[in-house]
Amino acid sequence: MIATMPTGVPNLDEILGGGLPQRTLTLVIGVPGAGKTILAAQMAVHRAVKGERAIIFTAMSESHEQLLAGLGEFSFADETLIGNALRFYSIQSVLNDGLPDVVEMIIETVRRERATFVVLDGFHGITGFAESDRDVNVFLYSLRSRLALFGATVVVTYETDAHSPNGAGTLTIADGIVVMHNRLDNERHHRWIEISKMRGMAHLDGLHTFAITQDGITTYPRHEAVYHTIPYTASDDRAEIGFPELDEILAGGLNRNTVTFLAGSPGTGKTLTALRFLMTGVAAGEPGLYVGLAEGESQIALKARYFGMDFAGAVEQGTISLLHTSPAVVDVDILAAILRDRVESLGIRRLVIDPIAVVEAEIPFRQRAPRYLASLFDYLREHGVTVIVTQESSVSGTGVVGDAMAATLVDSIVLLQWVEYRNTLVRILSVRKMRQSGFDTTLREYRIADGTVRVLPIEESGTAVLEGITAQEQRENRHVRQNRQE
Repeated sequence: MIATMPTGVPNLDEILGGGLPQRTLTLVIGVPGAGKTILAAQMAVHRAVKGERAIIFTAMSESHEQLLAGLGEFSFADETLIGNALRFYSIQSVLNDGLPDVVEMIIETVRRERATFVVLDGFHGITGFAESDRDVNVFLYSLRSRLALFGATVVVTYETDAHSPNGAGTLTIADGIVVMHNRLDNERHHRWIEISKMRGMAHLDGLHTFAITQDGITTYPRHEAVYHTIPYTASDDRAEIGFPELDEILAGGLNRNTVTFLAGSPGTGKTLTALRFLMTGVAAGEPGLYVGLAEGESQIALKARYFGMDFAGAVEQGTISLLHTSPAVVDVDILAAILRDRVESLGIRRLVIDPIAVVEAEIPFRQRAPRYLASLFDYLREHGVTVIVTQESSVSGTGVVGDAMAATLVDSIVLLQWVEYRNTLVRILSVRKMRQSGFDTTLREYRIADGTVRVLPIEESGTAVLEGITAQEQRENRHVRQNRQE
């Protein structure tokens, strides 16, 4: 079994498959500004905090003054370590003497200092002093093999493209390759970390989100990589929504440990129904989580209060956990990490994501969307969470996930819609799908008044009205199918 060391970078050890392998050389590569130096320095500081001697060698990158000033902006920096457990050396003065002399200088310094963690920052600048690619490869090989004899673990930052044919031989020498991506998508940067190579380690594949904050780098493993779908037990127990007539249509409420797609046009009561679902859970002693991706906290609290629900009080008491994120800054893997943490630490039993369209829109690489949502929903089912996701749509939503959502990803579909019938707008409710249960398949008129959603008895709404709306909908559906065939 390969011996590893903790990196000190949140969640990175999990991505690496257990930590950074000891006595190896790892290349951290990426474009300028990707965060390579921050990552390497964060690991070096962590080793110094643990009582080891760590050395950072700088080449043609930042000066020591610039590097120290930059690191000083992060909370992980500790000035008391500098010059003691953490030391900085420049190899600039020996570069002109040739790469063999640089190797000797690094080896002698590590031996003298008895360092166990070594960072070489700015390897790209060193390659400019080589006469050939062979000299570069010999340099890196010598550094790797000789420092391993001293028990040192080496991290080298390198400005290059992982998929470029240039320097491919250099990449093969390294025991590990960590790629840091920084892609501009429209007006936003997406940062990912990728373990392209890590000998002997069962690392997580694919792209994993990372963020740079005042605390340094935090990584967020790709949700599908950390959670592997396993069979879960479906439940016949019911989670009541809290509107009696609606629960009756659903044969007693939603099946527990299932995901319900609550779709509808604006103003049909989707958020109101979802809030009632959470508050009903509070009354039953079931902790809830509301993920708000459209309206702010104060707006949600005001809406709930208008309909007689003390949502703000439940949040204050901790019976409902509130997660509000602006649609402009949603990252789906960070969101999944937060959900996993709250579900497991708070014992969440009811969850609302309002609306799911924001999550769908922010999933990088459109073909990933069904896989991501399927994995996320399976995780929630397995952990005993009953979920409602809302969407402004006609039936099954729009975009890549729409049809898949209706067909396979969710267990139930409840549609709330405005229907124009004989020059009058009527709110109509219908249940389109419900696994593991029977349900009322008729269209039902409902009204929102006095703080509740009231589904009208068929006789009060009028059989003729409902039959007319049903016939109208069937004609529209036939017209849509004919257009698709043409």
